[in-house]
Amino acid sequence: MSNNVQSVLVAGAVSSGVVAGMAAARGNAEGHSRWKPINAISHIVWGPLVAARTGFTWRHTGIGLLLNLAACEFWAAVYQAGRRSFEEPDSIRNLAGASLAVSAMAYLTDYYMVPSRFTPGFELTLTRRSFPWLYGALAAGLFASSLIAPGRLAGRHPRRHP
Repeated sequence: MSNNVQSVLVAGAVSSGVVAGMAAARGNAEGHSRWKPINAISHIVWGPLVAARTGFTWRHTGIGLLLNLAACEFWAAVYQAGRRSFEEPDSIRNLAGASLAVSAMAYLTDYYMVPSRFTPGFELTLTRRSFPWLYGALAAGLFASSLIAPGRLAGRHPRRHP
């Protein structure tokens, strides 16, 4: 598997875990079950009434986690493509900038471009006060994934242009 594909897969998995963890934390902070915001993601499959589900189920939580992973893999591909366009794609500043830009694009896409059936579902259970936390988690996951990307742990240095 190429390093580019591996980087996308790692970035998607890491960011998905960070977003799901933040969704659970925000659910708890807002007085809900930690599973409720994750279950709400599965509204794409089961409809909006699923947002009332508070417990863990494979049918709702499992589908929610899979849909979150799929979305984060998509945004990871956008992130990896975008950061490779920089002259110094592995500089901390460019990694941070790209992760923040992709997170902002994800928010705008999720809540201003797609039909309500295809939103993440967080709006069904969480207040808008949680959104900066959620999209910040996406940015943090994308950024962190670049620090553990293939090659970094093996001792390769970031690509430098003359």
